[in-house]
Amino acid sequence: MEHAPGAACPTLVRKHASKDTGMHIGSQIVIRAARESDAEAIRAAVTAVAAEKWYIATVEGFSPDETRAFLKHIIEGNLPQVTALAGDTVVGFCDILPNTAVGFTHVARLGMAVRAQWRRQDIGRQLLDACLALAKKAGIEKVELEVFSDNLGAIRLYESCGFAREGVKLRGRKLDERYQDVVLMALWM
Repeated sequence: MEHAPGAACPTLVRKHASKDTGMHIGSQIVIRAARESDAEAIRAAVTAVAAEKWYIATVEGFSPDETRAFLKHIIEGNLPQVTALAGDTVVGFCDILPNTAVGFTHVARLGMAVRAQWRRQDIGRQLLDACLALAKKAGIEKVELEVFSDNLGAIRLYESCGFAREGVKLRGRKLDERYQDVVLMALWM
């Protein structure tokens, strides 16, 4: 299925919205911008996905101080970022960070993850769609990402939202004596 670059992912369905808390999916999940008070919950989510080893670049997660500094940077810079919460538990997150180097400021890098027990429930699509809308509003022209080639669910999600493959870093990562290719993908907004 094709759709216009930068447009909402084709299967996006929003149940209802609230100005104060963000977007609600069903009655369980809320998607909203992160707050500094979310730092520990976000750190716990990153640590949980990192512990799986195969989905994000870090296998250890980040310290509380690193997480707070990152969140502060996102919030103060009004950068595209959304967090999915089930109650007080962060179940997923997505950010699109602009490149600050001269000549590259039209490009931003996407990072996202969803905790294992919350995958395949459309949360990743909702996070991606919400964050892409923020990136478009911020004037970002191109969103790039790297995804491990064996993460087929993520690749299908990105392709369904208009991302195209731009290349592959063959054996780009070696972990536990296992190689993973790194697929380079991008979306022109």
